[in-house]
Amino acid sequence: MQGCFQGVAVISYGDERLAPSRTAIYIIIAVILFLALTGTLVVLFYPRTVSATSTKLKIIWAEISKNNTRLILQDTVNVKNSNYFVSYLDGINVTVQYQQREVGKNYTKYNSSVTRPTISPRKVTPLNYSITLDFNKETGSDDIWTYCCLIKYSLGFQIQVNTRFSYFSNKFEFSDSMYQIANCNEVIKKADNTCHLDLTGNTKT
Repeated sequence: MQGCFQGVAVISYGDERLAPSRTAIYIIIAVILFLALTGTLVVLFYPRTVSATSTKLKIIWAEISKNNTRLILQDTVNVKNSNYFVSYLDGINVTVQYQQREVGKNYTKYNSSVTRPTISPRKVTPLNYSITLDFNKETGSDDIWTYCCLIKYSLGFQIQVNTRFSYFSNKFEFSDSMYQIANCNEVIKKADNTCHLDLTGNTKT
């Protein structure tokens, strides 16, 4: 007798109760968006290498004799920032060796954010530094006189570049060593067998 009281419910085809639950879809979309956002932030902010390489060594001033020689070299250091945001140069040390002997160096340290050079993101920034080299007869002045004054040859130097960078709260150090050639073609030999060159724009008398 109980079956006589059972009925059949008729629900319209457009009734929302027949639609599948959207909660799972919302969760999947939220997870995908979260992973995409996290991946983007990791790619943008993950610290990458900031490197520095000596690319062009040039003699800009010279006073050469067999017994004493002074050279001023200009070194162009290309700094490459592989990050997506600005990096800052904290310091750079350029050391020059001639015939496996250290003959000059330039140590530059930047203490405040005002003076620190900014290295643009995803670009190569050239920085110029001058290094003074002094030689006497024991350290190769006569060799330099022979190469530069007598046969107008080139001088080979081993350049060591050590750099320190800041990227947000991260600190980086990078070191590179390369062999560079400085041309002596523009050096002028005088009657007293000394040689001179001045490309600094300062006229010497």
